[in-house]
Amino acid sequence: MFGQYTQWDGSTSTSWRDSSNWNAGIPNSTKSVRVSVTDFDPYVPVPLGSDTARTLDLEIQQGGALYFDSLGVLVVHGSKLDIQGGNPGGTIYLGYGTLISRGNITFFNAGIFDAGAGTLEFAGGTWENKAGSTFDPGTSTVIFNGSGDQDFIIVDTTATITFYNLEVNTQGTVTLSGNVTVTNSISVAAGCTLSVGPGDTLSFAEGCTISGEGTISGGGSFPELPVQMTSFTATANRLDAILQWATATEVDNFGFEVERRTVQSSMFQVQGSTTTLNLEPGTWNKIGFILGAGTSTSPKEYSYVDVNLPAGRYAYRIKQIDFGGAATYYDAAEVEVGLAPKELSLGPNYPNPFNPTTTIEFTLPEAGKASLKVFNVIGQQVATLFDQNAEAGRLYRATFSASSLPSGLYFYRLEFANRSIVKRMTLVK
Repeated sequence: MFGQYTQWDGSTSTSWRDSSNWNAGIPNSTKSVRVSVTDFDPYVPVPLGSDTARTLDLEIQQGGALYFDSLGVLVVHGSKLDIQGGNPGGTIYLGYGTLISRGNITFFNAGIFDAGAGTLEFAGGTWENKAGSTFDPGTSTVIFNGSGDQDFIIVDTTATITFYNLEVNTQGTVTLSGNVTVTNSISVAAGCTLSVGPGDTLSFAEGCTISGEGTISGGGSFPELPVQMTSFTATANRLDAILQWATATEVDNFGFEVERRTVQSSMFQVQGSTTTLNLEPGTWNKIGFILGAGTSTSPKEYSYVDVNLPAGRYAYRIKQIDFGGAATYYDAAEVEVGLAPKELSLGPNYPNPFNPTTTIEFTLPEAGKASLKVFNVIGQQVATLFDQNAEAGRLYRATFSASSLPSGLYFYRLEFANRSIVKRMTLVK
């Protein structure tokens, strides 16, 4: 039962902070709240400084509804969160809000929880999804981040509860009881164990991303991950991205597809005599494949180098494929390539001597129009490699192809803001 509580009257507005809407004062970390049918349903507000909406316990009675303002936050400090059933049952609409449980809580859901795109964060306790209740996951994230062992889900054994994103950050064991499906992503952090109880199930929808260095185990039913990934990193080397990943064990592993998408692409792209690299921002694109080790119980290391990218920020992810064609996605890593000092510089071409192509790099001290041109020994222009605006602090790379030119000495000149740098190169056929 509740101890001290305040009932939502809702006689004036939807404002949580308006004391006239409560019969015994605004709820806080030691005062519980009840919400039932009223003229105005309460809205959990966006925090103002340290003024975050708080309550000890939370009870949504039959016909009552609790809404969250966009980015609203409610912290529950007690041991009870009760959404009562009935016709209509109690309802929580999370929207883009956040509901945080600080204590060892029991979440009794016999009504409706519409999670929207919000976040539910639990420090510990039990989630009892009662028969006849509804939990609509939307695109929300459910997080368990306590410091010890926890119960996780206790549901009607005939029902399945579905999460969109699930994160387990508890340094200990989180025990799952019931039937759970994760549709978009699941992450079990290092040092954490998600234990599936005997007779219970954990399922992943097709395309669900699985990440983290923790453990999924137990006597219940859950997918055996074909690959236990232990690390995945992306680092920059000038205009190249170096990807490295490692596995602890592999089962029936055909290999890894490497996928890339732009996060923040360069404003300008270098055009030489070769085709400009075209990327569609925000779309994952397959860029390579690395063979796996089949079945292995020893650690394996892999790498892939994505070369000659336009300067910008990129995300990479690994798609692991087994011999039967089933696939699992792993965490994405981001890297920014092409960062350079804000100075006017023209690098030596490489290789030099060359036949028939060579590469030239340059940087600018500030944004503006730049040109990079090639001349023969009598001063005739034979190629324009770059002639457009460019950014400061970015590395630009151009390719010079001399397949139609005779052997000999050539000069290349960078011009920017009434300044120029000239260097020479040798074509040998």
